[in-house]
Amino acid sequence: MKEWYKDWFSSELYLSVYSHRNDEEAEQLCRLILSSTQIKNGAKILDAACGAGRHSNHFSILGFDVVGFDLSKTLLYVAVNSAKEKTLPANFFCSDIRNVPLKSKFELIVNLFTSFGYFETDEENFSFIKQAYLMLENGGYYALDYLNEKTLRENLVPQSEKSINGGKIIERRKIAGNRVVKEINVFSGDEEIKFHESVRLYSKDDIMKETESVGFKLVNLFGDYTGTIFNENVSNRLIAVFQK
Repeated sequence: MKEWYKDWFSSELYLSVYSHRNDEEAEQLCRLILSSTQIKNGAKILDAACGAGRHSNHFSILGFDVVGFDLSKTLLYVAVNSAKEKTLPANFFCSDIRNVPLKSKFELIVNLFTSFGYFETDEENFSFIKQAYLMLENGGYYALDYLNEKTLRENLVPQSEKSINGGKIIERRKIAGNRVVKEINVFSGDEEIKFHESVRLYSKDDIMKETESVGFKLVNLFGDYTGTIFNENVSNRLIAVFQK
């Protein structure tokens, strides 16, 4: 299960499971992040682990110069087609987040929708934060949208089920050591397909310690996409905006 993300994010079923994560939600998060920055129209933005490009394409709509990358060619194909349908630039490429082959400098780098904590070691998980610092212009911003470890541990839903395209999806969740593990069973007709997710759980203090050690300063910390101030006891998300 070590590289679960390769199979899962390459599956066309991934977008079915997360179909409730829509363009309106992406727009809300993009505007929230921008409200904490001083970047100007046309500024260069990097969307790390961009998936199907929801956030990249919204930043493009707002007039920014956006580049997005992801490991999944399946999701990148969706991102490119979505950009073309909206007559937006489609600046996407395939890359592992642990080793991004870019020499460009950006004014804003975003890492959204819990595309963080997938790897086995802390060094791998935090490696992109170090890369992001180097890829940012002085005064540039880094935004991380992650889960709130404390409320997730306390409110984990062990199992949920939903119908989709005539079939059903059953998701089973558990905490295993310092990771949240999810088993996704997709039933369609007589066929059953299984996938897994495994995300390392980091506390707010863990993340602050690592980002500050790189040189970032915290600008804002939100607990949801509407901009509520982060509260470790009740917030579902940890949305942090840092500045170089």
